[in-house]
Amino acid sequence: MLLGLAHAIYTLQSSPAGGPMAPTDGDVRAAMAVPGALGLAPNVETTLWRAWVGFNLSHALGIVAVSLTIAIPALVDFGAALDHTGWLVLALALPPVYLLISVRYWFRGPTTGICVGIVLIAGGIVGGWLT
Repeated sequence: MLLGLAHAIYTLQSSPAGGPMAPTDGDVRAAMAVPGALGLAPNVETTLWRAWVGFNLSHALGIVAVSLTIAIPALVDFGAALDHTGWLVLALALPPVYLLISVRYWFRGPTTGICVGIVLIAGGIVGGWLT
């Protein structure tokens, strides 16, 4: 969840002038700010920058939502969460999917954070089963 919140904050701190989520190449940033149509919406004029911000914000909010979906049941009644197959599947299957995406497409920071999250989630579940 912290990674998703950081992603949203960094996205909002970025602009075509620069920022933590902006490309480092000024020519790329300038090209992203040029109005035009995208392939998915050929009749709608926008900028690649606006699409980039929208993608990053929706991605970040999705990470936060998934994290809360896993965290809230565990915080409210951990024993009940451990007994719920759907919660277990979500808690154990989704983080490794994010890890695979991270290894393939992202960079070291998110990959490390996801690994830590997986260890904490798995450790909590195993610890819950052992008690």
